[in-house]
Amino acid sequence: MNRLFSILVIVIAAYFFQGCASTKSISNSNLSSLYKRGNKLLEPEFDVFHKKHGETDVHFKVNTKQLLYVRNPADSLYSGKIKISYLLYKHFDSNELIDSASTVLTDVTDSLQSKNLYGKFSLTIPIGNRYILRVKTTDLNRKQKTEKLIVLDRETPTNRQNFLVLNEKTNLPFFKKHGTESDSLRIIYNMLLAADKVTVDFYKRDFPVAPPPFAVYKRESFSYEPDSSYTVTTGSDSSFHFTPAKKGFYHFKVDSKSREGLTFYHFDKQFPEIYKVEDMISALRFITSKREYEQLQTAQNKKVAVDSFWIQLADSKKRARELIKTFYNRVQNANYFFTSYKEGWKTDRGIVYLVFGPPEIVYKSSTGESWIYGEENNYLSTTFNFVKMNNPFSDNDYILKRSPSYKNAWYRAVEKWREGRVSSLDY
Repeated sequence: MNRLFSILVIVIAAYFFQGCASTKSISNSNLSSLYKRGNKLLEPEFDVFHKKHGETDVHFKVNTKQLLYVRNPADSLYSGKIKISYLLYKHFDSNELIDSASTVLTDVTDSLQSKNLYGKFSLTIPIGNRYILRVKTTDLNRKQKTEKLIVLDRETPTNRQNFLVLNEKTNLPFFKKHGTESDSLRIIYNMLLAADKVTVDFYKRDFPVAPPPFAVYKRESFSYEPDSSYTVTTGSDSSFHFTPAKKGFYHFKVDSKSREGLTFYHFDKQFPEIYKVEDMISALRFITSKREYEQLQTAQNKKVAVDSFWIQLADSKKRARELIKTFYNRVQNANYFFTSYKEGWKTDRGIVYLVFGPPEIVYKSSTGESWIYGEENNYLSTTFNFVKMNNPFSDNDYILKRSPSYKNAWYRAVEKWREGRVSSLDY
């Protein structure tokens, strides 16, 4: 059934409704739903591959346990239906559509066993520019939809979207840009350049957690000298085998004169979740006192120490369990949303998300993001402005415009945690 679904998507993609129109620009839209996972059941994954001149494939994956299947009494078969639609813009500030399309896809099965559904749709867009793809996926049986913004970077033929990472066992897209030594992968480079060799730079770096938003500091410059480097030869289909054997990150380049390329990360095995008690303690540094944090780090039984910390804050084991779930869900969500060259919870956006939760209002542009906690244009609200960085290792690197004025809002948010008054769900 998985294979049937994939073929079906490719065929239907040719019959997508296409057209151009005017609509509200993305930069003027509140996009806060992008960072809220609290009650989302539907979370499709997408991967972009510029496979040749002017042609881009957008691969997607949906797990069937995220869909509502309805049983047909006539034949006892179950059917799940999803609608995928997209809007293609020139840039964040444009309200003119270059292209739009939608289709309804149906999966019929006699078993409700969990599986992944794979497919793709193709776009024809000129090279030399960046575009914004706004994709909406709707579970038609459950009447629930989710949205994803994807930047299509067609400025150069050597950037990360000109590589496609495949699971070597299934020959299907891997979708993640992180893995471990247990993953056997195949990486394909596009046909725009006949690259018979790819340079692989390996970096073994330990990046610090961002300081609180009121702490003004200078970010350390990055040394581009790799810890090791080697060259791989591509096959006739411009592909090569890869296994991320060591922790760190690998940067693949086809042009030695450019820093552009694909970066693949090896974090902990459970990433984006965290299970090691040492990591659980590290994430607590913003809501603990200096003394509490040192006691947690030096405790003989660290797991018991962490549990005791939460019980002391919550005054009951039941409330402590709720706070633990909320806090570490935020850590996981921060890793899911904000990972760049380091784990998401360690970034500027990650620490704000961890302490304050999902923002009520989010505005995105080509140069950055604005997060608003509270009502817009209300002097009691708190606004964080993040600047998008040009980083050869990640298209998801943002730094906060820091200010001492954030100190009061930060400590008020921390105090909510310490008083056990944080909401248990992040919608």
